[in-house]
Amino acid sequence: MENPKFNPSVFNKLYPEDIIALAFSGVTIFILAYCIGMGLVKDTSSLLAPVISLFVFSFLAVYQKSSPSKTLKFLRSYIHIPLYGIIFSAFQVFVHVISPTDYDTLLLKWDYSVFGFDITRWFEPYVSKTITEILTLSYFSYYIFPTLTFVLLYFSKDTAAFANARNYLFAIVIGWYGAFVFYIVLPAAGPDIAFPENYTVPLQGLSPLTNTYLENLAKYLKESFVRNTFPSMHFAIILITNYFAFKYKRRYFWFAAMPVGALLAVATVYLRQHYLIDLIGSLPVAAISIYFAGKLINKTKV
Repeated sequence: MENPKFNPSVFNKLYPEDIIALAFSGVTIFILAYCIGMGLVKDTSSLLAPVISLFVFSFLAVYQKSSPSKTLKFLRSYIHIPLYGIIFSAFQVFVHVISPTDYDTLLLKWDYSVFGFDITRWFEPYVSKTITEILTLSYFSYYIFPTLTFVLLYFSKDTAAFANARNYLFAIVIGWYGAFVFYIVLPAAGPDIAFPENYTVPLQGLSPLTNTYLENLAKYLKESFVRNTFPSMHFAIILITNYFAFKYKRRYFWFAAMPVGALLAVATVYLRQHYLIDLIGSLPVAAISIYFAGKLINKTKV
């Protein structure tokens, strides 16, 4: 009796970015389920969102290529962005459980060794409500830029619009999930959480909305044990975004991505969320992500 041959048709429907997302999502869900089963994580409901999201993503990735629907074609790629947010949240549920030692002291020591000062404390004399308001909005733009950039590239009149949008998406997917390795090996809470005694001036903006956001952010970081400091993916993603904006959407680069991105970079340290070394660590992450995305995207059919 002949052995059944492996049918690669399902895998042929997957893009490289799909395989990366599926792999990291699957491993994340498995580890989270294990931690729940061992009693290391008490919140069993934390499995629900990643499992459902992975199922929806898998269905779209496999089914879309056999469908003529342009809406499904767009959603199949765009879903990577919200999927990452869900898988990131699931990953952060257990990251401090399996890697409980924080390395904030080491990161701060690197800042002093490389740069000679702590930039988060250097900014303290310049803290004001106006600057905090502007930089908080810039910091929040991280949650908008991936979607905005992908949509602009996808719906461009360029004949290679879909390929360009996928190239951008692939680069940020590599960066996002690749950073998981650093969060496990070098977990850190960030300056504001690790060294609150270093700061005497509170961060307050002009609007109640900004102040509520800052308060909720601080509360979330303290209570959730999020460990995503090194490298700064806020900065890495904005670097990737600026690269593709400059290459394909020059006006968008000059009037949005570059100026807001520059403010976002300052915001990461002004708001005491990152060490300066975190931003330096983002440079190779962004460069490697762009390089490999460009190399691999050309080997797949779009």
